[in-house]
Amino acid sequence: MSRTLIAAALALTSLTAPAFAATSTFRMEVNLVRANLATPAGAEKEYESLKQQVAQRCDAEFKDLKYGRSYPIRSCNERTLTNTVRAIGNANLSAVHANRD
Repeated sequence: MSRTLIAAALALTSLTAPAFAATSTFRMEVNLVRANLATPAGAEKEYESLKQQVAQRCDAEFKDLKYGRSYPIRSCNERTLTNTVRAIGNANLSAVHANRD
């Protein structure tokens, strides 16, 4: 029984590993209205827009992955959104990101 589970785990790992390696980093441009970042409410609006843009890009990055897409997409979304907020460097936007659900 344990050999079957190990074989299944190795098979799943071998299917998803190339996808992780091929898409670990990428560059993307985002649409952002910097004036909205002056207020917490505006920053929240821009954060939602960024979240959608990142989700679309991460979904596109893993479109060819047939099985086990949810984990790499979720990981991509989190990593990319965190890096984007850090790169923008706005205190209001960083606060929205830190307090997300």
